[in-house]
Amino acid sequence: MALKVAFLGCWHSHTGMHLREAARSPDEVQFIGMYDPDPEVIAIRQGKSEEEGLDIPVFDSVDAVLNSEVDAVIVEGHVYQNLDYAEQALTAGKHVLLEKPAGVNLDQFKRIQKLASDKQLVLNLAYMWRYNPVVHEIIRLAKLGVLGDIYAYRGHIPKPHSWRTELEEENGIYHGGIYFEMAGHLVDIMVALMGRPADVHPILRKHYGKRTVVDNAVVVHDFERGLGTIDMAAMQVGMARRIEVHGTSGTALHAPIGSNNLSLCLEEEAEGYQSGWQELEIEPPDSFPTLLRELRACMNGEKEPDYSQAHDLTVQEVLLAGCQVTDGNALSADPQMNADKRR
Repeated sequence: MALKVAFLGCWHSHTGMHLREAARSPDEVQFIGMYDPDPEVIAIRQGKSEEEGLDIPVFDSVDAVLNSEVDAVIVEGHVYQNLDYAEQALTAGKHVLLEKPAGVNLDQFKRIQKLASDKQLVLNLAYMWRYNPVVHEIIRLAKLGVLGDIYAYRGHIPKPHSWRTELEEENGIYHGGIYFEMAGHLVDIMVALMGRPADVHPILRKHYGKRTVVDNAVVVHDFERGLGTIDMAAMQVGMARRIEVHGTSGTALHAPIGSNNLSLCLEEEAEGYQSGWQELEIEPPDSFPTLLRELRACMNGEKEPDYSQAHDLTVQEVLLAGCQVTDGNALSADPQMNADKRR
C-alpha cells in the first residue's frame, strides 16, 4: 500500500524531489494534498505537480491536513514556520519528514523530538544528500575503516550569483544568513563521519551588494583528531559544489555534490576497490533508499532510522554554533516584517 503523504507548508524548492518520486513510484507514494498559507506558493506547486502528471488537492487549513487520511506530512515551509507545523502534526499523531535545517529555535526542536519519541512517531530530517549514492558510499567506507582516521573534511556549497536578491530577502532574517540556510547539508555529513567537534570557529562576512546579510562564510570545526572546514558564498559563478574526505588510508572526493561522481584513492585494495586513484560513477539500484522510503520503513517498524535523534540534534547545535548563535534562537529579525517588505 502506498504511503499517504501531504505537504504541510510547501514553499521550499525541495518539494520538487518528493513530487518526482511520487510520479515515478505511484505504488509507493501517494499525495493526499498540500497546504500553504500563501496562495502564490500554492499556485506554483500546483503547476509543478501538473508538470509531473500529478493532481494534488489543496487543503484550506492545517487542521484539514491533519484530519485527513494522511499517514505522514512533509514539512516544506519557510524555516521559521517548520517547527510549528511539525509540532502540530506530531500532536495530531502524524509522522513527519522535516525540511532542513531543523527550525529556528533549539528548545522547540528538542521539545518536538521528545514529543515524537513519547508518541512513538517518526521524525526524520530531509537532508537529501544522505541518500546520494556517492555520499552514502563515502560514509560506508569511512565507518568500515577503509579511509583510516579521518583527519580533514572540506565542504563547499555555494549559491548562484543570479539568486542574490531572492537570497537576501529570505536569509536576512537568520543569524548566519546563507550559512544558516545551506550549511546543514554539509554539517550533517561531517557529523556522520567525524562526530561532534570540540570547538567551532566561524568567520561570517558580508562582502557583496548592500552588505546587509552574511553572504560569505568559512567555519572551521576542531575535532580531537582532525579538522572540518565548511565554506560557502551567495555569489558563485558556476555551481562548484564539492565534498572532500581525507583519511590516513584513503581520500574520497565528490563533485559536483548530488552527482554520481566519486574520485577515490586508497592506500590498499578494499571493498572491491583497487589501490591508487580511480574515477568512479556509483549507480544506485532501483531499490536504493530515498527520504520517503526511509520514512516509510521506519514507520512500518522495519528498521530504526539511519540517522538518530541524537545525530540530528548534534547537527543543529553545530550549525547554530557556526552561525554564532549562543541562545538557540536563529532568528535575527521578525519574519512578518520581512514578508511585508517583500510586498
